[in-house]
Amino acid sequence: MEKIEKKELYDLLNSTNNVEFKIISLPEIDLKDLSNISFIDCIFISNIIFQDTSQDETKLKKSILLNNCGFKNINFLECDFSIFEIKNILTLNALEINNCKIDFFRILDSHNLDCKITLRNNVFCDVFTFENNHFINGSLSFLKNEFTKETIIQKNTFSTLRFVFVKFNEFLAIVKNEFINNQGESSFFDCVFEQFNFSGNDVRLIHFIDCKFFGITLFRDTPYNIFGIVKFNDCFIHKNIQFNKSSFHNLSIDNVIFEQTASFQDVFCDTINIDQTVFEKIALFDDIQIKKIYECDRRTIRTIKLQLQKAENKIDYNKFRVYEFNAYREDIKNKLKKIGADENRFFHRHREPFQLKRDSFVLWISDVVSEYGTDWKRALKFTLFWGFIIYFLFYIIENYNHTVDITNWDNWKRFVSGLFRFFLVTDFYNPLETDRVYLTNPLSWLIFIFGKIVIAFGIYEMIQSFRKFKA
Repeated sequence: MEKIEKKELYDLLNSTNNVEFKIISLPEIDLKDLSNISFIDCIFISNIIFQDTSQDETKLKKSILLNNCGFKNINFLECDFSIFEIKNILTLNALEINNCKIDFFRILDSHNLDCKITLRNNVFCDVFTFENNHFINGSLSFLKNEFTKETIIQKNTFSTLRFVFVKFNEFLAIVKNEFINNQGESSFFDCVFEQFNFSGNDVRLIHFIDCKFFGITLFRDTPYNIFGIVKFNDCFIHKNIQFNKSSFHNLSIDNVIFEQTASFQDVFCDTINIDQTVFEKIALFDDIQIKKIYECDRRTIRTIKLQLQKAENKIDYNKFRVYEFNAYREDIKNKLKKIGADENRFFHRHREPFQLKRDSFVLWISDVVSEYGTDWKRALKFTLFWGFIIYFLFYIIENYNHTVDITNWDNWKRFVSGLFRFFLVTDFYNPLETDRVYLTNPLSWLIFIFGKIVIAFGIYEMIQSFRKFKA
C-alpha cells in the first residue's frame, strides 16, 4: 500500500474515479470538479474534510463510495450526493455529515466501532439505510435532519442513539437492534414521525420527549432486559400504537395524549408508571403482567383499571381492582405518617386521620374476609370459622351457671341445633331454646348481635365474590 500525494490523488479521481490500496494524508478533498468517486481499501491517516466549493447554482449531484477504509476524523460539509455509501469501516474516531443533501444513503457492515457519528442539518431525499453496524462505544446522533423517504436502521449494536429536532416524512423502521450501554440514555427529543416501527429492539434506556407520532406506531416484541426502560414524556400519538408482546423493566408514560387505540396486550414489565395521560379512545391492557405491582402508584393502577372496565375486560378488571385497594392502603399508611410528622397539623383537617383509619380498617377487613369480594372460598371459611367461635363463646356465657354433660346426646343436639339457628341472620330468638323466646342476659345479647353482624358480613362478601364477573 503506497502513500499518495494531493496532485496524484486528483489525477486518479479525474481519470478513473477510483482509488484503491492507497495511504492518504490530506486535510481536505474538494469535490467541485469530481463526479462519481470511490475509495476502496484505503487508509486516511489524517483528519479530512470532503467539501464541495461549487456555487449553489452550479453544484451537481455526486456519488461517493468508501469501502473497507480506515479513518481518523472525517467530515462531509455542504455536499450534494445522489449516492452516499460507506461499507466495512476499519477504524474511525469521528464521522460528521453537515449541511448536505443526499438521495440514497447507506452505512453498512461495520464492526467494533469506537467512534461518534453525527449527522447535522441534512436532508435525506430517498432511502436511508444504517444496517449491520456494531458499536463497542461511542454514539450515533441525528441533529436537525429531515428524512423524506423510507428510513431503515436495523440489526445494529448501539452504545447510544440520539435524535434531536428530526422529522421523518415517511416510514421509519428502527428494528432488531441491540443497545449495550446500561448507563447511557438513548433519546428522541422533539421529533416528528409518520409511520414508526420500533419493534424487536433489545433496549436499555430509551426516552421519547416532546415527540409527535402521526402514523401507525409499533413497539412490539421487545425482549426483556433488566436495564430495559422506555419513557414517554409530553408526547402526542395521533393514530394507533401497539406495545404487544413486549417486555420492559420499566415503562413510563407521562403527560401523553393517545388519540386512537393504544394496545398493551400481553405486555410484561417489572413496573409501570402512567400519569397525566389521556386515552381518547380505548387502551387495551388484556393479559398485561406487572411483576412488582405493589411498587406501582395508585394513579397508574386506577388508569389501567379504568381502561379495562371500558374494554369490558372483567377478569383483568377484578385483578386491578384488588391492586388499587392495596395501593390505597399503602397511601393511607404514608399519609398517616406525614400527618404524624406534621407537628402543627396546619395542612390537614382535624378529622382526616380518623377517616383514614376507618378506611384502612374497612379495606383490611374486606381483604381478610374475601380479598375485596373476589374469593368466595375465603369468605366461606371466614364465615364458618368466626361464626362457630362466636357461637361457642355465646354458648359458654348462656351456660356459665349450668353443668353441661358432654356424654349426653341431648346436649349435643341442643348445641348443634342452636349452631344452625345462630347462622340464620334473620332469627333473633334464643337459638338454644325450642320456644320462640328472647335472650335475657345483656352480655349474651352483645355477643349474639356481634355474631349476627359477622355472619351477615361474611355471607355478603361471599355473594359479592360470586358476582365478580357480573355487570
